[in-house]
Amino acid sequence: MREKIKTGISIFIILILLPYVAVVFRTGNMKGEEKPAQGPGLEDYVAGILPGQMPLSYQTEALKAQAVIIRTNLLKKSMEFYGADSPMEALQSIREEDLKTMGFDYASPEELRQLLGYDQWELYGEKVQRAVSATEGRILTINGLPVDLPYHAVSAGKTRSGQVLGEGYSYLESVDCATDVEAADYLSIQILSLRELPEIRTRDDAGYVTELSLGEELLAGEEFRSRFGLNSSSFTLEQTEDGIRAVTKGLGHGLGLSMYQANRQAADGKTYLEILSYFYKNVECISLS
Repeated sequence: MREKIKTGISIFIILILLPYVAVVFRTGNMKGEEKPAQGPGLEDYVAGILPGQMPLSYQTEALKAQAVIIRTNLLKKSMEFYGADSPMEALQSIREEDLKTMGFDYASPEELRQLLGYDQWELYGEKVQRAVSATEGRILTINGLPVDLPYHAVSAGKTRSGQVLGEGYSYLESVDCATDVEAADYLSIQILSLRELPEIRTRDDAGYVTELSLGEELLAGEEFRSRFGLNSSSFTLEQTEDGIRAVTKGLGHGLGLSMYQANRQAADGKTYLEILSYFYKNVECISLS
């Protein structure tokens, strides 16, 4: 008789608690409030930005270096964008919808699968995750704060000094990138539709044009490059029968890390930290965790 009573009481308790158990399983809390869906985190953003910046065929150590650059730049931009006082505060503020405004092209895993195709994603997806996971939380800093880390595809044979950007970029020193001359995008030739030959007035130590005159107009080298769609501001100009012949060296602004050179260094056995320290001087690599 007692056993029957105990069994009945047990069944009664279970029936009473069953709705609460169902609520917990469904919502994760006793109040029945739906938990907000967990969005992407910092490392997810880095993984979604990396394929759009560096060729995934590059060496893993080069991809690791670029992952650190992305993470650092993202946190620096976020501090400015959200008015945060520290990288950790910025980390808590980042929202996916703000990435494009901050200048980052982010693709979700599903979008990457569509963009790259199934075969390419199978080949490179895990490689991206390894590069991001191996550098998780790591950023380059000065006095504990993330620094602006410019990068480009191919230099003109050496990178440019940060002096062209101002005193705050003293950590960007000109370094040799001799193997960049072997890159497919190293040399470019274009004919510009101009009536007169512009006069190149000044170049920096890396050979990039800093100032030239176009008629009565005075232009910075990067401004001229942008206006006429040149690969870089390391160029020479020559009058020909067809127009102004522009011979351009390198691809990009020439500041900071050369991705082609970084890949060659990785192929030669350099680690991502050695690669980063080659292009960015007097900075500290710290971990947010």
